[in-house]
Amino acid sequence: NNFSENFIINPNAPGLMPILNWRRVSKVHALRLGKRADNDGRVKFLCLLVWLFASARLPALAIEKTDPIDTNRPSFCQSGIVVPRGTLQLENGSQYQHFQHGGDYFDIPETEVRIGATRRLELQMFVPQYVLVHGPSQSFEGASGLNEVGLKTQLIDREHLSASLVTAVNIPSGMRRISGSVAQPVLRLPYSIHLGKRWSVCGMQSLIINGPGGEVQWQPFAMVTRSLSPTSSAFAEYAGFFTQNSHRPSFQVAHFGAVKNIKTYHQVDAHFGFGLNRSSPSAFVGVGYSFRINDLSLFDSPKKTHLR
Repeated sequence: NNFSENFIINPNAPGLMPILNWRRVSKVHALRLGKRADNDGRVKFLCLLVWLFASARLPALAIEKTDPIDTNRPSFCQSGIVVPRGTLQLENGSQYQHFQHGGDYFDIPETEVRIGATRRLELQMFVPQYVLVHGPSQSFEGASGLNEVGLKTQLIDREHLSASLVTAVNIPSGMRRISGSVAQPVLRLPYSIHLGKRWSVCGMQSLIINGPGGEVQWQPFAMVTRSLSPTSSAFAEYAGFFTQNSHRPSFQVAHFGAVKNIKTYHQVDAHFGFGLNRSSPSAFVGVGYSFRINDLSLFDSPKKTHLR
Protein backbone atom coordinates (compact mmCIF):
# COMPACT_ATOMS: atom_id res chain seq x y z
CA ASN A 1 0.00 0.00 0.00
CA ASN A 2 1.31 3.44 -0.73
CA PHE A 3 1.54 5.86 2.17
CA SER A 4 -0.47 8.65 0.59
CA GLU A 5 -3.43 6.32 0.00
CA ASN A 6 -3.36 5.35 3.63
CA PHE A 7 -3.03 8.65 5.35
CA ILE A 8 -3.78 11.70 3.30
CA ILE A 9 -6.98 13.69 3.29
CA ASN A 10 -6.75 16.80 1.28
CA PRO A 11 -9.85 18.89 0.56
CA ASN A 12 -8.37 21.13 -2.02
CA ALA A 13 -5.96 18.66 -3.53
CA PRO A 14 -7.99 15.94 -5.14
CA GLY A 15 -5.00 14.16 -6.37
CA LEU A 16 -4.21 12.49 -3.13
CA MET A 17 -7.23 10.30 -3.43
CA PRO A 18 -8.98 8.51 -1.34
CA ILE A 19 -9.90 10.80 1.37
CA LEU A 20 -10.28 14.22 2.43
CA ASN A 21 -9.85 15.40 -0.94
CA TRP A 22 -11.82 18.58 -0.93
CA ARG A 23 -12.02 16.00 -2.68
CA ARG A 24 -9.51 13.41 -1.11
CA VAL A 25 -7.41 10.78 0.93
CA SER A 26 -6.49 8.29 3.68
CA LYS A 27 -6.76 4.67 4.69
CA VAL A 28 -5.93 2.38 7.60
CA HIS A 29 -8.74 0.23 9.00
CA ALA A 30 -11.27 -1.54 6.81
CA LEU A 31 -14.98 -0.98 6.33
CA ARG A 32 -17.15 -3.23 4.20
CA LEU A 33 -19.68 -1.33 2.15
CA GLY A 34 -21.58 -4.41 1.08
CA LYS A 35 -22.04 -6.14 -2.21
CA ARG A 36 -21.19 -4.71 -5.61
CA ALA A 37 -24.92 -4.36 -6.23
CA ASP A 38 -25.09 -1.78 -3.44
CA ASN A 39 -22.38 0.27 -5.13
CA ASP A 40 -24.10 -0.08 -8.51
CA GLY A 41 -27.18 1.35 -6.84
CA ARG A 42 -25.25 4.46 -5.84
CA VAL A 43 -23.96 4.88 -9.39
CA LYS A 44 -27.49 4.60 -10.79
CA PHE A 45 -28.83 7.01 -8.16
CA LEU A 46 -26.22 9.67 -9.00
CA CYS A 47 -26.90 9.22 -12.72
CA LEU A 48 -30.62 9.68 -12.01
CA LEU A 49 -29.93 12.93 -10.15
CA VAL A 50 -27.83 14.21 -13.05
CA TRP A 51 -30.60 13.33 -15.50
CA LEU A 52 -33.26 15.05 -13.39
CA PHE A 53 -31.22 18.26 -13.10
CA ALA A 54 -30.30 18.23 -16.79
CA SER A 55 -33.86 17.57 -17.94
CA ALA A 56 -35.31 20.34 -15.79
CA ARG A 57 -34.46 22.77 -18.64
CA LEU A 58 -34.45 25.75 -16.31
CA PRO A 59 -32.54 28.65 -17.89
CA ALA A 60 -29.31 29.54 -16.14
CA LEU A 61 -28.87 33.12 -15.03
CA ALA A 62 -25.04 32.87 -14.84
CA ILE A 63 -22.97 35.26 -12.76
CA GLU A 64 -21.43 38.30 -14.44
CA LYS A 65 -17.94 39.77 -14.30
CA THR A 66 -19.24 42.50 -12.01
CA ASP A 67 -20.47 39.97 -9.42
CA PRO A 68 -18.33 39.10 -6.37
CA ILE A 69 -15.97 36.13 -6.56
CA ASP A 70 -17.52 32.72 -5.83
CA THR A 71 -15.09 29.87 -5.09
CA ASN A 72 -14.95 26.13 -4.46
CA ARG A 73 -12.79 26.76 -1.38
CA PRO A 74 -12.40 25.89 1.36
CA SER A 75 -15.26 23.39 1.78
CA PHE A 76 -15.39 19.86 0.41
CA CYS A 77 -18.62 20.88 -1.32
CA GLN A 78 -17.86 22.76 -4.51
CA SER A 79 -19.80 25.77 -5.71
CA GLY A 80 -22.90 25.03 -7.74
CA ILE A 81 -22.13 27.73 -10.31
CA VAL A 82 -19.45 28.27 -12.96
CA VAL A 83 -17.15 31.29 -13.18
CA PRO A 84 -18.12 34.13 -15.55
CA ARG A 85 -17.29 33.77 -19.21
CA GLY A 86 -13.91 35.19 -20.21
CA THR A 87 -12.44 35.13 -16.69
CA LEU A 88 -9.55 33.32 -15.01
CA GLN A 89 -9.95 32.34 -11.36
CA LEU A 90 -7.10 30.99 -9.20
CA GLU A 91 -8.00 29.40 -5.86
CA ASN A 92 -4.94 28.80 -3.66
CA GLY A 93 -4.28 27.45 -0.19
CA SER A 94 -2.25 25.29 2.13
CA GLN A 95 -3.19 22.59 4.62
CA TYR A 96 -1.71 20.70 7.56
CA GLN A 97 -3.05 17.36 8.82
CA HIS A 98 -2.20 15.25 11.86
CA PHE A 99 -3.18 11.59 12.06
CA GLN A 100 -3.94 9.41 15.04
CA HIS A 101 -1.06 7.08 14.23
CA GLY A 102 1.38 9.98 14.57
CA GLY A 103 1.78 10.96 10.92
CA ASP A 104 1.83 14.54 9.63
CA TYR A 105 0.98 15.94 6.20
CA PHE A 106 1.54 19.36 4.65
CA ASP A 107 0.84 20.67 1.15
CA ILE A 108 1.13 23.91 -0.81
CA PRO A 109 -0.21 25.62 -2.94
CA GLU A 110 -3.44 23.60 -3.61
CA THR A 111 -4.09 25.78 -6.66
CA GLU A 112 -7.23 25.20 -8.72
CA VAL A 113 -7.38 26.95 -12.11
CA ARG A 114 -10.88 27.79 -13.38
CA ILE A 115 -11.48 29.43 -16.78
CA GLY A 116 -14.89 30.65 -17.94
CA ALA A 117 -15.34 29.30 -21.47
CA THR A 118 -19.05 30.14 -21.96
CA ARG A 119 -21.91 31.32 -19.79
CA ARG A 120 -22.60 27.71 -18.79
CA LEU A 121 -19.22 26.02 -19.09
CA GLU A 122 -15.82 26.33 -17.41
CA LEU A 123 -12.48 24.57 -17.80
CA GLN A 124 -10.86 23.51 -14.54
CA MET A 125 -7.87 21.68 -13.09
CA PHE A 126 -5.68 21.43 -10.00
CA VAL A 127 -2.02 22.10 -10.78
CA PRO A 128 0.73 19.96 -9.18
CA GLN A 129 1.53 20.84 -5.58
CA TYR A 130 4.38 20.18 -3.18
CA VAL A 131 3.56 17.52 -0.57
CA LEU A 132 5.52 16.72 2.60
CA VAL A 133 4.58 13.59 4.57
CA HIS A 134 6.19 12.49 7.84
CA GLY A 135 5.15 9.22 9.46
CA PRO A 136 6.29 6.94 12.27
CA SER A 137 7.82 4.45 9.83
CA GLN A 138 8.53 6.48 6.69
CA SER A 139 8.71 10.03 5.37
CA PHE A 140 8.80 11.46 1.87
CA GLU A 141 8.17 14.58 -0.18
CA GLY A 142 7.36 15.28 -3.80
CA ALA A 143 4.93 16.68 -6.34
CA SER A 144 1.36 15.58 -6.96
CA GLY A 145 -0.10 15.11 -10.42
CA LEU A 146 -2.63 17.07 -12.45
CA ASN A 147 -5.99 16.57 -10.79
CA GLU A 148 -9.60 17.00 -11.86
CA VAL A 149 -8.68 18.14 -15.35
CA GLY A 150 -12.01 18.60 -17.07
CA LEU A 151 -15.24 20.56 -17.47
CA LYS A 152 -17.86 22.05 -15.18
CA THR A 153 -21.28 22.54 -16.77
CA GLN A 154 -24.02 24.74 -15.31
CA LEU A 155 -27.28 22.81 -15.04
CA ILE A 156 -29.39 25.19 -12.95
CA ASP A 157 -28.74 28.67 -11.56
CA ARG A 158 -31.96 30.15 -10.24
CA GLU A 159 -32.66 32.47 -7.32
CA HIS A 160 -33.01 29.65 -4.78
CA LEU A 161 -31.29 26.72 -6.48
CA SER A 162 -28.01 26.18 -8.30
CA ALA A 163 -26.47 22.94 -9.57
CA SER A 164 -23.68 21.90 -11.91
CA LEU A 165 -21.98 18.79 -13.24
CA VAL A 166 -18.21 18.19 -13.11
CA THR A 167 -16.66 15.61 -15.44
CA ALA A 168 -12.91 15.28 -15.05
CA VAL A 169 -9.93 12.96 -14.67
CA ASN A 170 -6.98 12.76 -12.26
CA ILE A 171 -3.75 12.37 -14.27
CA PRO A 172 -0.87 10.53 -12.49
CA SER A 173 1.84 12.92 -13.66
CA GLY A 174 3.52 13.42 -10.28
CA MET A 175 5.36 11.28 -7.76
CA ARG A 176 3.88 7.78 -7.91
CA ARG A 177 3.47 7.45 -4.12
CA ILE A 178 1.32 10.59 -4.20
CA SER A 179 -0.54 10.66 -7.50
CA GLY A 180 -0.70 6.90 -8.14
CA SER A 181 -0.05 5.14 -11.42
CA VAL A 182 -3.38 5.18 -13.30
CA ALA A 183 -5.84 7.87 -14.39
CA GLN A 184 -8.95 8.27 -12.23
CA PRO A 185 -12.27 9.39 -13.79
CA VAL A 186 -14.19 11.86 -11.60
CA LEU A 187 -17.90 12.71 -11.62
CA ARG A 188 -19.33 15.38 -9.27
CA LEU A 189 -22.75 16.94 -8.78
CA PRO A 190 -22.55 20.03 -6.51
CA TYR A 191 -25.72 21.95 -5.64
CA SER A 192 -26.92 24.74 -3.34
CA ILE A 193 -30.39 25.54 -1.97
CA HIS A 194 -30.77 29.08 -0.68
CA LEU A 195 -33.03 29.48 2.35
CA GLY A 196 -33.64 33.20 2.56
CA LYS A 197 -30.95 35.87 2.66
CA ARG A 198 -28.62 34.33 5.25
CA TRP A 199 -28.88 30.54 5.18
CA SER A 200 -28.06 27.96 2.52
CA VAL A 201 -27.95 24.18 2.41
CA CYS A 202 -25.34 22.71 0.07
CA GLY A 203 -24.24 19.26 -0.96
CA MET A 204 -22.18 17.30 -3.44
CA GLN A 205 -22.41 13.71 -4.59
CA SER A 206 -19.26 12.33 -6.19
CA LEU A 207 -18.02 9.09 -7.75
CA ILE A 208 -14.33 8.43 -8.39
CA ILE A 209 -12.92 5.30 -10.04
CA ASN A 210 -9.70 4.27 -8.27
CA GLY A 211 -6.94 1.96 -9.43
CA PRO A 212 -6.66 -0.58 -12.23
CA GLY A 213 -9.35 -2.71 -10.59
CA GLY A 214 -11.96 0.00 -11.10
CA GLU A 215 -12.93 0.36 -7.44
CA VAL A 216 -15.49 3.11 -6.98
CA GLN A 217 -15.23 5.68 -4.22
CA TRP A 218 -18.46 7.41 -3.19
CA GLN A 219 -18.12 10.84 -1.58
CA PRO A 220 -21.29 12.28 -0.01
CA PHE A 221 -20.87 15.83 1.35
CA ALA A 222 -23.45 18.00 3.15
CA MET A 223 -23.01 21.58 4.37
CA VAL A 224 -24.89 24.44 6.03
CA THR A 225 -23.69 28.02 5.44
CA ARG A 226 -24.68 31.31 7.04
CA SER A 227 -23.95 34.81 5.79
CA LEU A 228 -22.33 36.91 8.53
CA SER A 229 -22.17 40.12 6.52
CA PRO A 230 -22.37 41.20 2.87
CA THR A 231 -18.74 40.10 2.44
CA SER A 232 -18.29 37.12 4.81
CA SER A 233 -19.86 33.78 5.68
CA ALA A 234 -19.24 30.66 7.79
CA PHE A 235 -20.02 26.99 7.26
CA ALA A 236 -20.30 23.61 9.00
CA GLU A 237 -19.90 20.47 6.92
CA TYR A 238 -19.90 16.67 6.95
CA ALA A 239 -17.71 14.76 4.48
CA GLY A 240 -17.65 11.01 3.93
CA PHE A 241 -15.39 8.84 1.75
CA PHE A 242 -16.47 5.25 1.14
CA THR A 243 -14.59 2.87 -1.15
CA GLN A 244 -15.96 -0.33 -2.69
CA ASN A 245 -13.38 -2.65 -1.12
CA SER A 246 -13.34 -4.54 2.17
CA HIS A 247 -9.65 -3.71 2.64
CA ARG A 248 -10.12 0.05 2.45
CA PRO A 249 -11.46 2.08 5.37
CA SER A 250 -14.09 4.76 5.30
CA PHE A 251 -13.19 8.33 6.24
CA GLN A 252 -15.65 10.69 7.86
CA VAL A 253 -14.89 14.19 9.09
CA ALA A 254 -16.54 17.26 10.55
CA HIS A 255 -15.38 20.47 8.91
CA PHE A 256 -15.80 24.16 9.79
CA GLY A 257 -14.57 27.40 8.25
CA ALA A 258 -15.19 30.95 7.09
CA VAL A 259 -14.53 33.08 4.01
CA LYS A 260 -14.28 36.83 3.51
CA ASN A 261 -14.15 38.91 0.35
CA ILE A 262 -11.51 41.55 0.92
CA LYS A 263 -12.37 43.06 -2.46
CA THR A 264 -14.96 42.19 -5.08
CA TYR A 265 -12.62 39.77 -6.84
CA HIS A 266 -10.44 38.65 -3.91
CA GLN A 267 -11.23 36.18 -1.12
CA VAL A 268 -9.41 34.81 1.94
CA ASP A 269 -10.46 31.72 3.88
CA ALA A 270 -9.61 29.69 6.98
CA HIS A 271 -10.85 26.26 7.98
CA PHE A 272 -10.32 23.37 10.41
CA GLY A 273 -11.80 19.96 11.14
CA PHE A 274 -11.43 16.60 12.84
CA GLY A 275 -12.10 12.95 12.11
CA LEU A 276 -15.25 11.13 13.14
CA ASN A 277 -13.73 7.63 13.01
CA ARG A 278 -10.37 5.99 13.77
CA SER A 279 -9.09 5.92 10.20
CA SER A 280 -9.64 9.66 9.63
CA PRO A 281 -7.18 12.46 10.52
CA SER A 282 -7.37 13.50 14.15
CA ALA A 283 -7.20 17.16 13.10
CA PHE A 284 -6.51 19.39 10.10
CA VAL A 285 -6.29 23.12 9.50
CA GLY A 286 -5.74 25.34 6.47
CA VAL A 287 -5.86 28.83 4.97
CA GLY A 288 -6.32 30.13 1.45
CA TYR A 289 -6.41 33.10 -0.90
CA SER A 290 -8.32 33.26 -4.19
CA PHE A 291 -8.69 35.91 -6.88
CA ARG A 292 -10.34 36.39 -10.27
CA ILE A 293 -9.01 38.13 -13.37
CA ASN A 294 -11.81 39.54 -15.49
CA ASP A 295 -10.01 40.71 -18.64
CA LEU A 296 -9.21 37.28 -20.08
CA SER A 297 -10.01 37.76 -23.78
CA LEU A 298 -9.42 34.16 -24.92
CA PHE A 299 -13.11 33.21 -24.72
CA ASP A 300 -14.65 36.64 -25.31
CA SER A 301 -16.69 37.13 -28.46
CA PRO A 302 -14.76 39.12 -31.09
CA LYS A 303 -15.94 42.65 -31.48
CA LYS A 304 -17.53 43.58 -34.79
CA THR A 305 -15.56 45.94 -36.94
CA HIS A 306 -17.01 48.27 -39.54
CA LEU A 307 -15.26 49.17 -42.77
CA ARG A 308 -15.35 52.77 -43.79
